[in-house]
Formats: sequence, C-alpha cells, structure tokens
Amino acid sequence: MARSTEPQSKRKPRQQRGDALIEAMVAMVLLGVIGLGLVYAVGRAMVAQKFQKGQSLAIQAIRADLQGNGVANSCPASGIATVTSTLTLGTNLTLPDLQKTCTVTAVTVTINGVAKSTSLPVVRFAVDANTLLGPGTLTVTN
Repeated sequence: MARSTEPQSKRKPRQQRGDALIEAMVAMVLLGVIGLGLVYAVGRAMVAQKFQKGQSLAIQAIRADLQGNGVANSCPASGIATVTSTLTLGTNLTLPDLQKTCTVTAVTVTINGVAKSTSLPVVRFAVDANTLLGPGTLTVTN
C-alpha cells in the first residue's frame, strides 16, 4: 500500500452519501408508527376495561337487590308494572334511572299427572349510562 505523501489538508475529501442517516430516519419513523399503534390499542383496552367494570358493578348490585328483596318484589299480582329506582354501585357512585319491569303471567305446571296453577314473574332490569356502562342499555332479565 502506498501512502500519500501529500499533507492531510491538501487531500481531496471523500464524498459522504448519508446512508446511515437515512436508515436511522426510516427506523425512527417506523418506531413512531408502531408506538402510536400501541398507544391507541392500550387506550381502547382501557376504555373497554372501564365499561366492563361498570357493567360488573351494575350486575352485582342487581343481584344483591334480587337476593335481598326477592324476585317478585314490587311485582303486581298479575299484569305488568314498571318501577324506576336508583342503582347504588358504591359509596359515591349511583345510576339514577334503573327501570325494573315485572310481567306476571299465569302458568299451569303438570308433574306426574298433577296440575297446579301458579304465577310466573318475569323481571327485567334496564339501565342506560353511556359514560359508565358503554354505549347502549344494560339489560338483565330472567
């Protein structure tokens, strides 16, 4: 290998193409897009988890009402009745417009040839709270 005898200041500078810089910029753009996608997915998952938690609390409160007061509580002897009440989900969390609709129908039950008439209550709970339970109406029925 022959070395140049010219001083370093007089040598021609090599042209730089900038390949590494372009590769780094492309990598940064790709990482940015992937990062934004992850942030969006985590945000959607957090919203879905909030709605799921609200629905779970509402169903637990409805179950507690059914266990404490009975299924036929506030149901008429026959026909349909609707009662609006407040659903308490915690110490500082309530849903004001819980509608309990009770439909009582007469049925005949036959077992081993013995027929008995009785009434069957069909209870339907419906609450609409878009900010807590998600879009639509949460409906629980038997």
